[in-house]
Amino acid sequence: MAEEIDTVSRRRSNQVSNGRAEHHYKRPAERPFTSAEKEHVTLLFGGLSIAHDRLIEASLHGLGYKAERIPMPDKQDFHAGRENCNPGQCNPLYFVSGSVINYLEQIRRTQGLSRQQIADQYIFITPGSCGPCRFGMYEAEYRRAFEKAGYPGFRVIAFDKKAGGDGHRGGSVGDGIQFDLKLYLALINTIFLGDIINGFFYRIRPYASDIKALEQTFEQCIAICQDALRDKDHEQINVGLAARLIHPLTPLKKTEDVARILAQIKDPDYTQALDRCRRVIAENISVDWLSAKPVVRITGEFWAQTTEGEGNFRMFSFLEGEGAEVHVEPVATWIDYMRHSLHWKLEDRRKSAEDAARFPKIQPGRWLRARLSHNIKRLLLGFSGWLLKREYNRLRSALGGPTPQLADQQTLEQLGQPYYNVRVTGGEGHLEIAKNIYAYKYNLAHLTISLKPFGCMPSTQSDGAQAAVLADYPQINFLALETAGEGEINAYSRAQMALSEAKARAREEFKQALAERGLSADSINSYVAHNPGLTNPLQTIPDHPQAISRGACFVHHVADLMANDPDWREKAGNSAKAENQAEAS
Repeated sequence: MAEEIDTVSRRRSNQVSNGRAEHHYKRPAERPFTSAEKEHVTLLFGGLSIAHDRLIEASLHGLGYKAERIPMPDKQDFHAGRENCNPGQCNPLYFVSGSVINYLEQIRRTQGLSRQQIADQYIFITPGSCGPCRFGMYEAEYRRAFEKAGYPGFRVIAFDKKAGGDGHRGGSVGDGIQFDLKLYLALINTIFLGDIINGFFYRIRPYASDIKALEQTFEQCIAICQDALRDKDHEQINVGLAARLIHPLTPLKKTEDVARILAQIKDPDYTQALDRCRRVIAENISVDWLSAKPVVRITGEFWAQTTEGEGNFRMFSFLEGEGAEVHVEPVATWIDYMRHSLHWKLEDRRKSAEDAARFPKIQPGRWLRARLSHNIKRLLLGFSGWLLKREYNRLRSALGGPTPQLADQQTLEQLGQPYYNVRVTGGEGHLEIAKNIYAYKYNLAHLTISLKPFGCMPSTQSDGAQAAVLADYPQINFLALETAGEGEINAYSRAQMALSEAKARAREEFKQALAERGLSADSINSYVAHNPGLTNPLQTIPDHPQAISRGACFVHHVADLMANDPDWREKAGNSAKAENQAEAS
Protein backbone atom coordinates (compact mmCIF):
# COMPACT_ATOMS: atom_id res chain seq x y z
CA MET A 1 0.00 0.00 0.00
CA ALA A 2 2.76 2.43 0.94
CA GLU A 3 4.55 1.66 -2.35
CA GLU A 4 1.36 2.38 -4.35
CA ILE A 5 0.88 5.74 -2.57
CA ASP A 6 4.53 6.65 -3.24
CA THR A 7 4.13 5.75 -6.95
CA VAL A 8 0.99 7.89 -7.30
CA SER A 9 2.76 10.77 -5.54
CA ARG A 10 5.69 10.60 -7.95
CA ARG A 11 3.33 10.53 -10.94
CA ARG A 12 1.47 13.59 -9.71
CA SER A 13 4.72 15.49 -9.11
CA ASN A 14 5.72 14.83 -12.72
CA GLN A 15 2.38 15.80 -14.24
CA VAL A 16 2.35 18.58 -16.81
CA SER A 17 0.38 21.71 -15.85
CA ASN A 18 -0.82 24.01 -18.65
CA GLY A 19 1.51 22.30 -21.07
CA ARG A 20 4.62 22.90 -18.93
CA ALA A 21 6.38 20.52 -16.57
CA GLU A 22 6.32 21.60 -12.91
CA HIS A 23 9.74 22.15 -11.38
CA HIS A 24 10.49 22.72 -7.72
CA TYR A 25 12.50 25.82 -6.88
CA LYS A 26 16.15 25.16 -6.15
CA ARG A 27 18.49 27.68 -4.70
CA PRO A 28 21.10 28.82 -7.23
CA ALA A 29 24.52 27.36 -6.57
CA GLU A 30 26.99 29.87 -5.20
CA ARG A 31 30.73 29.98 -5.75
CA PRO A 32 32.47 28.65 -2.63
CA PHE A 33 34.96 30.58 -0.53
CA THR A 34 38.02 28.36 -0.32
CA SER A 35 41.15 28.42 1.81
CA ALA A 36 43.19 29.17 -1.31
CA GLU A 37 41.38 32.54 -1.53
CA LYS A 38 41.96 33.44 2.11
CA GLU A 39 45.00 35.63 1.46
CA HIS A 40 43.39 37.86 -1.17
CA VAL A 41 39.63 37.82 -0.34
CA THR A 42 38.38 40.36 2.21
CA LEU A 43 35.50 39.68 4.58
CA LEU A 44 33.11 42.62 4.95
CA PHE A 45 30.94 42.81 8.05
CA GLY A 46 29.23 45.33 10.30
CA GLY A 47 26.05 46.28 12.09
CA LEU A 48 26.98 46.34 15.77
CA SER A 49 28.29 49.33 17.73
CA ILE A 50 31.41 51.18 16.59
CA ALA A 51 33.48 49.60 19.36
CA HIS A 52 32.29 46.08 18.57
CA ASP A 53 32.92 46.43 14.85
CA ARG A 54 36.43 47.80 15.34
CA LEU A 55 37.36 45.05 17.78
CA ILE A 56 35.89 42.27 15.63
CA GLU A 57 37.93 43.56 12.69
CA ALA A 58 41.11 43.31 14.77
CA SER A 59 40.15 39.86 16.06
CA LEU A 60 39.61 38.53 12.52
CA HIS A 61 43.01 39.89 11.55
CA GLY A 62 44.49 38.02 14.52
CA LEU A 63 42.86 34.84 13.25
CA GLY A 64 44.54 35.28 9.87
CA TYR A 65 41.65 36.71 7.82
CA LYS A 66 41.50 39.83 5.73
CA ALA A 67 38.56 41.79 7.10
CA GLU A 68 37.07 45.27 6.85
CA ARG A 69 34.13 46.73 8.73
CA ILE A 70 31.55 48.64 6.73
CA PRO A 71 30.84 52.22 7.84
CA MET A 72 28.07 52.86 10.38
CA PRO A 73 24.93 53.10 8.19
CA ASP A 74 23.34 56.50 7.61
CA LYS A 75 20.31 57.89 5.76
CA GLN A 76 22.02 57.70 2.39
CA ASP A 77 22.67 54.00 2.97
CA PHE A 78 19.03 53.49 3.93
CA HIS A 79 17.80 54.94 0.64
CA ALA A 80 20.32 52.85 -1.34
CA GLY A 81 19.13 49.72 0.45
CA ARG A 82 15.46 50.48 -0.06
CA GLU A 83 16.11 51.11 -3.76
CA ASN A 84 17.76 47.71 -4.25
CA CYS A 85 15.80 45.47 -1.84
CA ASN A 86 12.23 44.27 -1.99
CA PRO A 87 9.63 46.58 -0.43
CA GLY A 88 8.24 45.86 3.03
CA GLN A 89 11.52 44.70 4.59
CA CYS A 90 12.99 45.64 8.00
CA ASN A 91 15.04 48.81 8.16
CA PRO A 92 18.15 46.92 9.45
CA LEU A 93 18.21 45.19 6.07
CA TYR A 94 17.87 48.48 4.21
CA PHE A 95 20.53 50.26 6.27
CA VAL A 96 23.11 47.46 6.22
CA SER A 97 22.67 46.41 2.58
CA GLY A 98 22.83 50.06 1.51
CA SER A 99 25.99 50.57 3.56
CA VAL A 100 27.64 47.58 1.86
CA ILE A 101 26.57 48.75 -1.61
CA ASN A 102 27.85 52.29 -1.05
CA TYR A 103 31.09 50.91 0.39
CA LEU A 104 31.58 48.73 -2.70
CA GLU A 105 30.95 51.75 -4.90
CA GLN A 106 33.55 53.70 -2.94
CA ILE A 107 36.07 50.87 -3.47
CA ARG A 108 35.28 50.86 -7.20
CA ARG A 109 35.86 54.62 -7.48
CA THR A 110 38.97 54.92 -5.30
CA GLN A 111 40.77 51.68 -6.21
CA GLY A 112 39.74 51.46 -9.86
CA LEU A 113 38.44 47.90 -9.56
CA SER A 114 35.74 46.54 -11.83
CA ARG A 115 32.52 45.16 -10.38
CA GLN A 116 33.62 41.63 -11.23
CA GLN A 117 36.97 42.14 -9.48
CA ILE A 118 35.13 43.39 -6.41
CA ALA A 119 32.82 40.36 -6.48
CA ASP A 120 35.90 38.14 -6.65
CA GLN A 121 37.85 39.90 -3.90
CA TYR A 122 35.14 40.67 -1.32
CA ILE A 123 32.59 38.63 0.63
CA PHE A 124 29.90 39.86 3.00
CA ILE A 125 29.51 37.90 6.23
CA THR A 126 26.41 38.47 8.34
CA PRO A 127 24.33 36.82 11.07
CA GLY A 128 21.60 34.62 9.66
CA SER A 129 18.85 32.44 11.00
CA CYS A 130 15.47 30.97 10.35
CA GLY A 131 12.56 32.08 12.48
CA PRO A 132 9.10 33.63 12.55
CA CYS A 133 10.05 37.02 11.08
CA ARG A 134 11.70 38.61 8.03
CA PHE A 135 15.17 38.07 9.47
CA GLY A 136 15.17 34.62 7.87
CA MET A 137 15.01 36.28 4.44
CA TYR A 138 17.92 38.66 4.96
CA GLU A 139 20.48 36.40 3.34
CA ALA A 140 18.50 36.09 0.09
CA GLU A 141 17.64 39.79 0.17
CA TYR A 142 21.30 40.75 0.47
CA ARG A 143 22.11 38.73 -2.63
CA ARG A 144 19.24 40.27 -4.54
CA ALA A 145 20.25 43.79 -3.52
CA PHE A 146 23.90 43.27 -4.52
CA GLU A 147 22.90 41.81 -7.86
CA LYS A 148 20.50 44.67 -8.58
CA ALA A 149 23.21 47.19 -7.61
CA GLY A 150 25.48 45.71 -10.29
CA TYR A 151 27.39 43.04 -8.39
CA PRO A 152 26.05 39.69 -9.63
CA GLY A 153 27.63 36.70 -7.96
CA PHE A 154 28.69 38.68 -4.90
CA ARG A 155 29.02 36.09 -2.15
CA VAL A 156 27.18 36.22 1.20
CA ILE A 157 28.00 33.98 4.16
CA ALA A 158 25.27 33.69 6.77
CA PHE A 159 26.93 33.06 10.13
CA ASP A 160 24.55 30.72 11.96
CA LYS A 161 25.91 28.17 14.43
CA LYS A 162 22.46 26.65 14.93
CA ALA A 163 22.59 25.28 11.39
CA GLY A 164 25.16 22.65 12.23
CA GLY A 165 28.83 21.97 12.35
CA ASP A 166 29.78 24.03 9.30
CA GLY A 167 28.53 27.22 10.95
CA HIS A 168 26.62 28.55 7.94
CA ARG A 169 23.38 27.51 6.35
CA GLY A 170 22.89 27.15 2.66
CA GLY A 171 25.17 30.03 1.75
CA SER A 172 28.74 30.06 0.56
CA VAL A 173 30.38 26.70 1.11
CA GLY A 174 34.01 25.87 1.26
CA ASP A 175 36.81 25.89 3.77
CA GLY A 176 37.73 29.56 3.56
CA ILE A 177 36.36 30.22 7.06
CA GLN A 178 36.90 27.63 9.76
CA PHE A 179 33.78 27.68 11.93
CA ASP A 180 35.37 26.01 14.92
CA LEU A 181 35.82 26.57 18.64
CA LYS A 182 38.87 28.78 18.02
CA LEU A 183 36.76 31.20 15.99
CA TYR A 184 33.82 31.15 18.41
CA LEU A 185 35.95 31.74 21.50
CA ALA A 186 37.80 34.59 19.79
CA LEU A 187 34.57 36.29 18.74
CA ILE A 188 32.89 35.81 22.12
CA ASN A 189 35.87 37.30 23.94
CA THR A 190 35.92 40.17 21.45
CA ILE A 191 32.22 40.85 22.01
CA PHE A 192 32.77 40.80 25.77
CA LEU A 193 35.52 43.41 25.40
CA GLY A 194 33.23 45.59 23.30
CA ASP A 195 30.37 45.22 25.81
CA ILE A 196 32.51 46.18 28.78
CA ILE A 197 34.23 49.17 27.16
CA ASN A 198 30.96 50.43 25.68
CA GLY A 199 29.03 50.00 28.91
CA PHE A 200 31.70 51.67 31.02
CA PHE A 201 32.04 54.76 28.84
CA TYR A 202 28.29 55.17 28.41
CA ARG A 203 27.91 55.18 32.18
CA ILE A 204 30.61 57.74 32.93
CA ARG A 205 30.24 60.01 29.89
CA PRO A 206 27.44 62.21 31.41
CA TYR A 207 29.64 62.92 34.45
CA ALA A 208 33.00 63.53 32.76
CA SER A 209 34.64 66.83 33.64
CA ASP A 210 36.32 67.01 30.22
CA ILE A 211 34.36 65.30 27.44
CA LYS A 212 37.21 65.73 24.94
CA ALA A 213 39.61 63.89 27.26
CA LEU A 214 37.01 61.15 27.68
CA GLU A 215 36.65 60.62 23.93
CA GLN A 216 40.43 60.53 23.51
CA THR A 217 40.68 57.97 26.30
CA PHE A 218 37.97 55.88 24.65
CA GLU A 219 40.04 55.84 21.46
CA GLN A 220 43.13 54.81 23.42
CA CYS A 221 41.27 51.93 25.09
CA ILE A 222 39.91 50.69 21.76
CA ALA A 223 43.43 50.86 20.29
CA ILE A 224 44.87 48.89 23.23
CA CYS A 225 42.28 46.14 22.79
CA GLN A 226 42.73 46.12 19.00
CA ASP A 227 46.47 45.53 19.42
CA ALA A 228 45.83 42.70 21.89
CA LEU A 229 43.37 41.03 19.52
CA ARG A 230 45.63 41.35 16.46
CA ASP A 231 48.64 39.96 18.31
CA LYS A 232 46.75 37.15 20.02
CA ASP A 233 48.39 33.73 19.63
CA HIS A 234 45.49 31.32 19.16
CA GLU A 235 47.70 28.26 18.67
CA GLN A 236 49.51 28.29 22.03
CA ILE A 237 47.47 25.67 23.89
CA ASN A 238 48.48 22.73 26.07
CA VAL A 239 46.95 19.73 24.32
CA GLY A 240 48.85 17.32 26.56
CA LEU A 241 46.95 18.43 29.66
CA ALA A 242 43.63 17.97 27.87
CA ALA A 243 44.68 14.51 26.68
CA ARG A 244 45.35 13.46 30.27
CA LEU A 245 41.96 14.72 31.42
CA ILE A 246 39.79 13.03 28.81
CA HIS A 247 39.61 9.52 27.40
CA PRO A 248 42.59 8.62 25.18
CA LEU A 249 40.23 7.37 22.47
CA THR A 250 38.65 10.81 22.11
CA PRO A 251 39.28 12.27 18.63
CA LEU A 252 42.15 14.76 18.40
CA LYS A 253 39.75 17.59 17.43
CA LYS A 254 37.80 17.13 20.68
CA THR A 255 41.04 17.05 22.63
CA GLU A 256 42.07 20.37 21.10
CA ASP A 257 38.68 21.86 21.97
CA VAL A 258 39.04 20.82 25.61
CA ALA A 259 42.55 22.29 25.62
CA ARG A 260 41.22 25.59 24.28
CA ILE A 261 38.59 25.77 27.01
CA LEU A 262 41.19 25.07 29.69
CA ALA A 263 43.44 27.74 28.18
CA GLN A 264 40.54 30.19 28.13
CA ILE A 265 40.04 29.91 31.89
CA LYS A 266 43.55 31.26 32.58
CA ASP A 267 44.12 33.34 29.45
CA PRO A 268 45.74 36.64 30.59
CA ASP A 269 45.75 38.47 27.25
CA TYR A 270 42.29 40.03 27.47
CA THR A 271 42.52 40.95 31.16
CA GLN A 272 45.95 42.52 30.64
CA ALA A 273 44.54 44.68 27.84
CA LEU A 274 41.73 45.89 30.09
CA ASP A 275 44.17 46.48 32.92
CA ARG A 276 46.12 48.82 30.61
CA CYS A 277 42.85 50.54 29.78
CA ARG A 278 42.18 50.92 33.49
CA ARG A 279 45.45 52.77 34.00
CA VAL A 280 44.81 55.06 31.03
CA ILE A 281 41.33 55.88 32.34
CA ALA A 282 42.61 56.66 35.84
CA GLU A 283 45.27 59.00 34.44
CA ASN A 284 43.11 60.97 32.02
CA ILE A 285 39.51 61.15 33.23
CA SER A 286 37.90 62.76 36.24
CA VAL A 287 34.18 62.82 36.99
CA ASP A 288 31.65 64.75 39.02
CA TRP A 289 29.04 62.29 40.24
CA LEU A 290 27.02 64.90 42.13
CA SER A 291 24.17 65.50 39.69
CA ALA A 292 20.63 64.16 39.42
CA LYS A 293 20.69 62.44 36.03
CA PRO A 294 17.96 59.94 35.09
CA VAL A 295 19.05 56.42 34.14
CA VAL A 296 17.60 55.20 30.83
CA ARG A 297 17.86 51.49 30.06
CA ILE A 298 17.76 50.42 26.40
CA THR A 299 16.07 47.21 25.27
CA GLY A 300 14.29 46.10 22.11
CA GLU A 301 15.14 44.37 18.85
CA PHE A 302 18.75 43.24 18.76
CA TRP A 303 20.09 45.46 15.96
CA ALA A 304 18.09 48.56 16.89
CA GLN A 305 19.24 48.44 20.51
CA THR A 306 22.90 47.96 19.51
CA THR A 307 23.65 50.19 16.51
CA GLU A 308 24.79 53.76 17.11
CA GLY A 309 23.88 55.30 13.77
CA GLU A 310 20.80 56.53 11.96
CA GLY A 311 19.26 53.08 12.23
CA ASN A 312 17.95 53.97 15.70
CA PHE A 313 17.94 57.78 15.17
CA ARG A 314 21.23 58.03 17.11
CA MET A 315 19.05 57.65 20.16
CA PHE A 316 21.90 57.12 22.63
CA SER A 317 23.62 60.42 21.86
CA PHE A 318 20.24 62.18 21.80
CA LEU A 319 19.38 60.91 25.29
CA GLU A 320 22.79 61.93 26.59
CA GLY A 321 22.30 65.37 25.10
CA GLU A 322 19.03 65.56 27.05
CA GLY A 323 20.89 64.88 30.31
CA ALA A 324 20.39 61.14 30.72
CA GLU A 325 22.74 58.33 31.72
CA VAL A 326 22.21 55.62 29.09
CA HIS A 327 22.57 51.92 29.89
CA VAL A 328 23.07 49.98 26.66
CA GLU A 329 22.38 46.25 26.69
CA PRO A 330 25.46 43.99 26.40
CA VAL A 331 25.50 41.73 23.34
CA ALA A 332 26.58 39.02 25.79
CA THR A 333 23.03 39.00 27.21
CA TRP A 334 21.71 37.81 23.87
CA ILE A 335 24.47 35.19 23.59
CA ASP A 336 23.57 33.92 27.06
CA TYR A 337 19.89 33.90 26.09
CA MET A 338 20.61 31.73 23.05
CA ARG A 339 22.58 29.34 25.26
CA HIS A 340 19.90 29.26 27.93
CA SER A 341 17.14 28.56 25.38
CA LEU A 342 18.80 25.20 24.62
CA HIS A 343 17.52 24.04 28.02
CA TRP A 344 13.99 23.61 26.68
CA LYS A 345 15.12 21.85 23.51
CA LEU A 346 17.21 19.49 25.58
CA GLU A 347 14.25 18.71 27.84
CA ASP A 348 11.99 18.03 24.83
CA ARG A 349 14.51 15.62 23.34
CA ARG A 350 14.83 13.81 26.66
CA LYS A 351 11.06 13.22 26.83
CA SER A 352 10.97 12.12 23.20
CA ALA A 353 13.86 9.67 23.66
CA GLU A 354 12.42 8.21 26.86
CA ASP A 355 8.97 7.82 25.31
CA ALA A 356 10.54 6.01 22.35
CA ALA A 357 12.20 3.63 24.82
CA ARG A 358 8.77 2.70 26.27
CA PHE A 359 6.85 2.02 23.07
CA PRO A 360 5.90 -0.33 21.60
CA LYS A 361 7.56 -2.15 24.49
CA ILE A 362 9.72 -1.14 27.42
CA GLN A 363 13.45 -1.15 26.61
CA PRO A 364 15.33 -0.48 29.89
CA GLY A 365 18.74 -0.26 28.23
CA ARG A 366 17.60 2.29 25.66
CA TRP A 367 15.82 4.32 28.36
CA LEU A 368 18.97 4.33 30.53
CA ARG A 369 21.15 5.48 27.62
CA ALA A 370 18.71 8.29 26.84
CA ARG A 371 18.66 9.47 30.46
CA LEU A 372 22.47 9.27 30.74
CA SER A 373 22.93 11.21 27.49
CA HIS A 374 20.51 13.87 28.70
CA ASN A 375 22.29 14.30 32.03
CA ILE A 376 25.67 14.66 30.34
CA LYS A 377 24.32 17.30 27.94
CA ARG A 378 22.63 19.14 30.79
CA LEU A 379 25.89 19.24 32.71
CA LEU A 380 27.72 20.55 29.65
CA LEU A 381 25.04 23.20 29.13
CA GLY A 382 25.32 24.27 32.75
CA PHE A 383 29.11 24.36 32.49
CA SER A 384 28.90 26.56 29.39
CA GLY A 385 26.72 29.00 31.32
CA TRP A 386 29.11 29.04 34.25
CA LEU A 387 32.09 29.59 31.93
CA LEU A 388 30.37 32.40 30.04
CA LYS A 389 29.51 34.33 33.22
CA ARG A 390 32.86 33.58 34.79
CA GLU A 391 34.79 34.95 31.81
CA TYR A 392 32.57 38.00 31.47
CA ASN A 393 32.96 38.84 35.16
CA ARG A 394 36.71 38.26 34.95
CA LEU A 395 36.94 40.92 32.26
CA ARG A 396 34.62 43.25 34.21
CA SER A 397 36.89 42.98 37.23
CA ALA A 398 39.97 43.70 35.11
CA LEU A 399 38.55 47.08 34.08
CA GLY A 400 36.60 47.88 37.24
CA GLY A 401 34.32 50.84 37.71
CA PRO A 402 30.62 50.91 36.78
CA THR A 403 30.84 48.20 34.13
CA PRO A 404 27.55 46.53 33.10
CA GLN A 405 26.53 43.25 34.66
CA LEU A 406 24.81 40.36 32.92
CA ALA A 407 21.25 39.67 33.99
CA ASP A 408 20.62 36.13 35.20
CA GLN A 409 18.73 34.23 32.48
CA GLN A 410 16.82 32.07 34.95
CA THR A 411 15.56 35.20 36.70
CA LEU A 412 14.58 36.77 33.38
CA GLU A 413 12.72 33.63 32.41
CA GLN A 414 10.75 33.61 35.68
CA LEU A 415 9.85 37.29 35.29
CA GLY A 416 8.80 36.99 31.66
CA GLN A 417 6.94 33.67 31.75
CA PRO A 418 3.61 35.02 33.16
CA TYR A 419 3.36 37.47 30.25
CA TYR A 420 5.22 35.86 27.37
CA ASN A 421 5.69 32.14 26.74
CA VAL A 422 9.43 31.51 26.93
CA ARG A 423 9.07 28.88 24.21
CA VAL A 424 8.11 31.56 21.69
CA THR A 425 11.38 32.34 19.94
CA GLY A 426 12.31 34.90 17.34
CA GLY A 427 14.01 38.22 17.91
CA GLU A 428 14.57 38.78 21.63
CA GLY A 429 11.88 36.26 22.63
CA HIS A 430 10.69 36.97 26.16
CA LEU A 431 13.65 39.26 26.93
CA GLU A 432 11.93 42.55 26.07
CA ILE A 433 9.22 41.77 28.64
CA ALA A 434 11.58 40.36 31.24
CA LYS A 435 14.15 43.18 31.02
CA ASN A 436 11.46 45.79 31.61
CA ILE A 437 10.26 44.07 34.78
CA TYR A 438 13.84 43.31 35.83
CA ALA A 439 14.83 46.99 35.59
CA TYR A 440 11.85 47.95 37.75
CA LYS A 441 12.18 45.26 40.41
CA TYR A 442 15.90 45.78 40.88
CA ASN A 443 15.89 49.61 40.76
CA LEU A 444 18.00 49.80 37.62
CA ALA A 445 16.33 52.55 35.59
CA HIS A 446 14.00 55.53 35.72
CA LEU A 447 12.94 54.86 32.14
CA THR A 448 13.11 51.82 29.87
CA ILE A 449 13.05 52.48 26.11
CA SER A 450 12.44 49.60 23.72
CA LEU A 451 13.84 50.31 20.25
CA LYS A 452 12.65 48.25 17.32
CA PRO A 453 12.38 48.51 13.52
CA PHE A 454 9.02 49.56 12.14
CA GLY A 455 6.78 46.52 11.84
CA CYS A 456 9.15 44.10 13.60
CA MET A 457 6.90 41.13 14.33
CA PRO A 458 8.56 39.72 17.50
CA SER A 459 8.82 43.21 19.01
CA THR A 460 5.21 43.96 18.07
CA GLN A 461 4.19 40.85 20.00
CA SER A 462 6.25 42.04 22.95
CA ASP A 463 4.58 45.45 22.83
CA GLY A 464 1.20 43.76 23.07
CA ALA A 465 2.31 41.81 26.13
CA GLN A 466 3.79 44.97 27.67
CA ALA A 467 0.23 46.26 28.08
CA ALA A 468 -0.40 43.53 30.64
CA VAL A 469 2.93 44.28 32.33
CA LEU A 470 2.11 47.96 32.68
CA ALA A 471 -1.34 47.11 34.04
CA ASP A 472 0.28 45.07 36.82
CA TYR A 473 3.15 47.53 37.35
CA PRO A 474 1.71 51.01 36.72
CA GLN A 475 4.80 52.61 38.29
CA ILE A 476 7.00 51.48 35.39
CA ASN A 477 8.07 54.25 33.04
CA PHE A 478 8.25 52.43 29.68
CA LEU A 479 8.38 53.70 26.12
CA ALA A 480 8.34 51.67 22.89
CA LEU A 481 9.83 53.45 19.88
CA GLU A 482 9.71 52.16 16.32
CA THR A 483 12.53 53.30 14.07
CA ALA A 484 12.56 53.62 10.30
CA GLY A 485 14.36 55.70 7.71
CA GLU A 486 12.40 58.76 8.77
CA GLY A 487 10.38 59.84 11.78
CA GLU A 488 13.13 60.83 14.18
CA ILE A 489 11.39 64.09 15.14
CA ASN A 490 8.37 62.19 16.40
CA ALA A 491 10.61 59.69 18.19
CA TYR A 492 12.62 62.46 19.85
CA SER A 493 9.43 64.19 20.98
CA ARG A 494 8.05 61.03 22.57
CA ALA A 495 11.40 60.30 24.21
CA GLN A 496 11.51 63.80 25.68
CA MET A 497 8.03 63.38 27.17
CA ALA A 498 8.95 60.09 28.85
CA LEU A 499 12.30 61.52 29.91
CA SER A 500 10.65 64.45 31.69
CA GLU A 501 9.06 62.03 34.15
CA ALA A 502 12.38 60.22 34.60
CA LYS A 503 14.14 63.51 35.31
CA ALA A 504 11.55 64.43 37.94
CA ARG A 505 12.08 61.08 39.68
CA ALA A 506 15.85 61.51 39.62
CA ARG A 507 15.64 65.02 41.09
CA GLU A 508 13.31 63.81 43.85
CA GLU A 509 15.69 60.96 44.70
CA PHE A 510 18.57 63.40 44.92
CA LYS A 511 16.68 65.79 47.21
CA GLN A 512 15.53 62.94 49.45
CA ALA A 513 19.09 61.61 49.73
CA LEU A 514 20.42 65.00 50.84
CA ALA A 515 17.55 65.49 53.30
CA GLU A 516 17.84 61.98 54.73
CA ARG A 517 21.59 62.35 55.34
CA GLY A 518 21.36 65.94 56.55
CA LEU A 519 23.82 67.22 53.96
CA SER A 520 24.01 69.89 51.33
CA ALA A 521 25.58 69.74 47.87
CA ASP A 522 28.19 72.25 49.06
CA SER A 523 29.26 70.06 52.01
CA ILE A 524 29.64 67.05 49.73
CA ASN A 525 31.65 69.06 47.20
CA SER A 526 33.86 70.25 50.05
CA TYR A 527 34.51 66.67 51.14
CA VAL A 528 35.24 65.62 47.55
CA ALA A 529 37.70 68.50 47.21
CA HIS A 530 39.64 67.09 50.20
CA ASN A 531 39.38 63.52 48.83
CA PRO A 532 40.21 63.70 45.11
CA GLY A 533 39.98 59.94 44.80
CA LEU A 534 36.20 60.41 44.68
CA THR A 535 36.56 61.96 41.21
CA ASN A 536 38.10 58.75 39.88
CA PRO A 537 35.65 57.16 37.39
CA LEU A 538 36.86 53.69 38.41
CA GLN A 539 35.67 53.95 41.99
CA THR A 540 32.74 51.80 43.02
CA ILE A 541 29.61 53.63 44.15
CA PRO A 542 27.48 51.19 46.17
CA ASP A 543 23.85 50.81 45.17
CA HIS A 544 21.22 52.12 47.56
CA PRO A 545 17.73 50.60 47.96
CA GLN A 546 16.02 54.02 47.77
CA ALA A 547 18.03 55.37 44.85
CA ILE A 548 18.57 54.65 41.18
CA SER A 549 20.49 57.69 39.98
CA ARG A 550 24.24 57.80 40.31
CA GLY A 551 24.03 61.19 42.03
CA ALA A 552 21.70 60.00 44.83
CA CYS A 553 23.78 56.87 45.41
CA PHE A 554 26.89 59.09 45.54
CA VAL A 555 25.26 61.23 48.26
CA HIS A 556 24.66 58.15 50.41
CA HIS A 557 28.17 56.89 49.70
CA VAL A 558 29.87 60.15 50.67
CA ALA A 559 27.68 60.45 53.75
CA ASP A 560 28.90 57.04 54.92
CA LEU A 561 32.50 58.05 54.25
CA MET A 562 32.03 61.25 56.25
CA ALA A 563 30.52 59.37 59.17
CA ASN A 564 33.50 57.00 59.27
CA ASP A 565 36.16 59.70 58.82
CA PRO A 566 37.26 60.96 62.30
CA ASP A 567 39.33 63.83 60.88
CA TRP A 568 36.38 65.09 58.89
CA ARG A 569 34.00 64.72 61.85
CA GLU A 570 36.35 66.83 63.96
CA LYS A 571 36.69 69.43 61.24
CA ALA A 572 32.93 69.55 60.72
CA GLY A 573 32.38 69.90 64.48
CA ASN A 574 34.83 72.79 64.72
CA SER A 575 33.18 74.46 61.75
CA ALA A 576 29.75 74.11 63.38
CA LYS A 577 31.05 75.61 66.64
CA ALA A 578 32.57 78.54 64.77
CA GLU A 579 29.29 79.18 62.99
CA ASN A 580 27.34 79.06 66.27
CA GLN A 581 29.78 81.49 67.93
CA ALA A 582 29.54 83.83 64.98
CA GLU A 583 25.76 83.79 65.19
CA ALA A 584 25.83 84.37 68.99
CA SER A 585 28.14 87.36 68.67
